[in-house]
Amino acid sequence: MSQYPAHYETEITTSGGVTIFVRPIKPEDGPLLVTLFEGLSNRSIYYRFFTPLKQLPPDMLARFTQIDYDSDMALAAFARDHSGSTGKLLGVSRLFREPKGNRAEFSVVVSDPWHGKGIGAALLQKLIAIAGERRIAFLWGLVLAENTQMLALGKKLGFSISRDACSNLYRLEKDVTSLFPLPDRTHP
Repeated sequence: MSQYPAHYETEITTSGGVTIFVRPIKPEDGPLLVTLFEGLSNRSIYYRFFTPLKQLPPDMLARFTQIDYDSDMALAAFARDHSGSTGKLLGVSRLFREPKGNRAEFSVVVSDPWHGKGIGAALLQKLIAIAGERRIAFLWGLVLAENTQMLALGKKLGFSISRDACSNLYRLEKDVTSLFPLPDRTHP
């Protein structure tokens, strides 16, 4: 199992003025993820999973919280209360690297009361930066046609958007090679 990447922990103030604490998800976040899922509307569940789910199956919960940080990443956004401590889980973003490739699929879900406050954008921007750092050339994700908020976010963040001719899905893709770290030129 890979080591927890604490260097990805950060505090962010979103475009909507919400201060969140973002960190990689941990295995012990399972109950918080269940609570987040249980608070999602049927529409939000369908937008994220493309199917109606009543609960997160145990194998899915394990896959979502027990991350191989060396190949994949899942970021959790927490509310900061007035004392500065972290509180409720507001959203999660994920990056799943394709085996033997330089491409990764992304996903984002934000608790319904927190939609439109910049949390999804902050999580996705952080994932884009991580992808560049890890030399993942392309990020992609599938979005339902009716998920206009996610389509607008993808456009705002520079994703190309194309409709799948055989389904009700749009494919968002972003080339992140411009974010690759520069080679170390201190050694001949």
